Amino acid sequence: MLGFLFKNGGEVMRDLAAVRQEIDEIDEHLITCLAKRQRLVEEAGLLKPKNDTQAVNAQERVEEVIRNCCERARAANLSPRVAEAIWRTMIGAFIALETEVNSQSKK
Repeated sequence: MLGFLFKNGGEVMRDLAAVRQEIDEIDEHLITCLAKRQRLVEEAGLLKPKNDTQAVNAQERVEEVIRNCCERARAANLSPRVAEAIWRTMIGAFIALETEVNSQSKK
């Protein structure tokens, strides 16, 4: 149930609990998307030559993803700085995972 507060002038504003509930719902969706991204990263790690750190790190691809992310962020009214910081952190974590998967591959 969403809670609402009324400010002076009759403007309707949600209360903090309602805002937090919506954030939690978004977080749940993000977790689902990240789990799917992880499966794809693991698959990519298996497709690359074993122990090829240059292929796993794929710096050109990282920069391409960051550029695309910042463009999409601007279009969605999300701060490109925030988007870039999140994506760089996420990509770093996934590269670490992909490195593990890749080192165990049979290629």
